[in-house]
Amino acid sequence: MVVDKDAVTETLRAQGDHDRALLAETALSRTVDLERDAGTLHQLGLNVTDVERAAENASEEAPED
Repeated sequence: MVVDKDAVTETLRAQGDHDRALLAETALSRTVDLERDAGTLHQLGLNVTDVERAAENASEEAPED
């Protein structure tokens, strides 16, 4: 699954981890492949499943055009 980097940074901020959110901003590309980037996400203290949920929730809440 590929998600926008914002899903990762928002997940970190929701956990109150603003420092790691800043690290994610620089360490990750604009689109994050959860399989390819699993190691980096782990280093940031994230579980891939949590990021998937955040991305799914964000897409459900996004206004339709």
